[in-house]
Amino acid sequence: MKTKPTFIGLLLGCLSFGAMAQVPLVYSAENTGGSCAAPVLPSFSQLPSVEPLTDPFMWSSGTGRSTSFSDWECRRNEIKAEIENYEIGTKPPRPQNITASYAAGVLTVNVTVNGQTLTLTSQVTLPTGAGPFPAVIGMNSPSGSVPAAVFSSRNIATITFNHNQVTTYNNPQLTDPFYRLYPGQTLANSGQYSAWAWGVSRIIDGLELVQASLPINLQRIGVTGCSYAGKMALFSGAFDERIALTIAQESGGGGAPAWRVSETLGAVEKLGATDYRWFKDDMQQFQGSNVSKLPEDHHELMAMIAPRALLVTGNTDFEWLANPAAYVSARAASVVWNTFGIGDRFGFYIDGGHNHCAVPATQQPAMEAFVDKFLVGNTAVNTNIAVHPYPGLDYQRWTRWWGTSTPVLPAEPLGKRYWLEAECSGVGSNWQTVADTSAANGAYVKVQPGLSSPTAAPTNAADALVMPFVADSAATYNFLARLNVPAGEEYGYWIKLDNGAFRAVGSQLATNPGFENGLTGWSTLNATGATISANTVASEAHSGTGSMKVINPTAQPGNQWRVQVSSTAFPTTIGSQYVISYWVRAAAGGGSIRMSTGPSSPQYQADQTIGTAWQQVSWTITAGVASTTVLFDMGQVANTYYIDDVSIKEVGASGWRWLKLTEAPLTVGPHTFTIAYNTGGGTQLDKMVVAVATKSIQGKGATASNCSAISATAGPLANSGIEVYPNPAKEKITVNLGANLSHVNSIDVLDLVGRKLSQVEVGKQAMLTIPTERLKPGVYLLRFSGDETRTQRVSIQ
Repeated sequence: MKTKPTFIGLLLGCLSFGAMAQVPLVYSAENTGGSCAAPVLPSFSQLPSVEPLTDPFMWSSGTGRSTSFSDWECRRNEIKAEIENYEIGTKPPRPQNITASYAAGVLTVNVTVNGQTLTLTSQVTLPTGAGPFPAVIGMNSPSGSVPAAVFSSRNIATITFNHNQVTTYNNPQLTDPFYRLYPGQTLANSGQYSAWAWGVSRIIDGLELVQASLPINLQRIGVTGCSYAGKMALFSGAFDERIALTIAQESGGGGAPAWRVSETLGAVEKLGATDYRWFKDDMQQFQGSNVSKLPEDHHELMAMIAPRALLVTGNTDFEWLANPAAYVSARAASVVWNTFGIGDRFGFYIDGGHNHCAVPATQQPAMEAFVDKFLVGNTAVNTNIAVHPYPGLDYQRWTRWWGTSTPVLPAEPLGKRYWLEAECSGVGSNWQTVADTSAANGAYVKVQPGLSSPTAAPTNAADALVMPFVADSAATYNFLARLNVPAGEEYGYWIKLDNGAFRAVGSQLATNPGFENGLTGWSTLNATGATISANTVASEAHSGTGSMKVINPTAQPGNQWRVQVSSTAFPTTIGSQYVISYWVRAAAGGGSIRMSTGPSSPQYQADQTIGTAWQQVSWTITAGVASTTVLFDMGQVANTYYIDDVSIKEVGASGWRWLKLTEAPLTVGPHTFTIAYNTGGGTQLDKMVVAVATKSIQGKGATASNCSAISATAGPLANSGIEVYPNPAKEKITVNLGANLSHVNSIDVLDLVGRKLSQVEVGKQAMLTIPTERLKPGVYLLRFSGDETRTQRVSIQ
């Protein structure tokens, strides 16, 4: 079934773990398992369904498994063959005709195949001294997103991999150098990650050829990158065993996260929603529920790097990165390193509170430790790193079946849930409470008529709905709202957690995004060299001061669609309908235009004939993936087009429904979820649930706990003209009674079981303060007594 590999070129010192055979830190060949028997690669229809994560130790034939390190190289090559066949396409082996030179700080590598030559030029920054130096290859930058000082302070050389010299990011063409060398590799059967990983290997070939003039320690080479370049670094490290250390930062779907786990999450980069310029087209057949037929997953992509070193990072501030899936995948991959007794060679660091691809001071020591141990050679540092915000996530349910013959995924535990009635929370006076028997607890809230704040979050206490709650378990939680959105309207809110910044959520995904101020949020895909710009001449815009202007110097006859302009991906709900509207005109002569959505599961609008006057085009789609990309295709007669006022809106279903607003990690203790109005209208907000898992949340949900201390005669504070702020409070609570139309004469502070803790007499005061220094952090009630009794929930920090 297999041929045992011969491990050649042991380059670094080896470690011995009792009876465990010596485990190399790096190898001298790109793939030391070339003599291993290739696995059978079934067609899609022949593949079995495996719902949990695939077993990295099980032979592809399914005839057994081996945890012996002596078998790992052949098993690794089975995973390699599967990833190539089902995901990225074949990575060609090292060509015979390679030349390299080094001069003036530039490494030049020439690769000739099939009579075609590809040239790679890499800027090299060397430390002072004679060397040889460890080196890191940065994906399209000298050091990826790792702070440059991490390498320069350790006398580590940096080498830039210019990936566009292989195939162009965001716009691959068959005329790109890689595809000219390998005409059998097409845009359909070979993704860019196969090509880019091949290019990184050719840089290492070049380093081997110029050792006399470029003093690089070939035993200590690292790769790093972030985001799409984080995927690039991960594939490069997995497919070239000469790389001693891989640092893959915030790689998102298609990188560290397991496709299967991502499919169970919200608006993340799932297999059906990734960029298919990066992957083979037919990987799309595994999207949705078919992901269980994928014979491997990305915990095994990471495991291909074993026994070499790998550090992966995540960023919980960006849901799209599928951080929970990255965590589960990392836990699964770590089993491989741990089984071989080398657990210190794999680590993960998933945090938040910083920009995408930014390295906070708290995270940098982890990177430095991996660099020190695996590039510098300091074995005394601690690289047992497993930082994450998911203590309550049962990651083992995905791997518990390993070592058995039955791939069963246990039912997802429901975990903790906190139910909150909207009308029982801190309801600002710009919201109104409405009695309705179809709502839980008999009431819902909605924004007062005529109010909206689409460009920025409103700042007054009257504008906010404040929901304090106390989490008794740390985990990542989903925030779902029970909403009833009237037909023809959108819901739109500003939301924030605790003292964080407000951000907008809603069913109107985009409205003219960026044309007044450039092409922010839009990227261009040009097949014929057309010019795409943001025009700022008001007379050439449908409304406002700007439109998107597309000029194709050569008008295309017939139905040859040649120019594409794509938006960034908008989060959508699979199965929901969305209306995409835009205004368009041609400068002269008329023409045609069509729109499609993609990049995966594309839908196509019919060709639209357009003239020189502005006209609106609308199109309804049903979302097939969790993120929709909008593409404009232009051609035929006209060579200048204007597009303006694009909007993407969800078609609201009638009746009550649960909609996810956000997700966030929570620590144990008090928290406050605040909702302010964005879009006006009649959207009804009934209640919220803060839940670890969203399974089986339906109907009116469970009974909320935040109404238990409110008596039947106590009404909410909304519409009373009274303001309470700040909420949450630290040192004192300020109460503004305004005109005191309810003739409030006293204010009681109660705990959640109704016990009176203190009382303030109002007298003639219109403005008064309530000290809170004697109150423990938590949630309390203010009871206003006057012509009628009203209550307000407040949170004390």
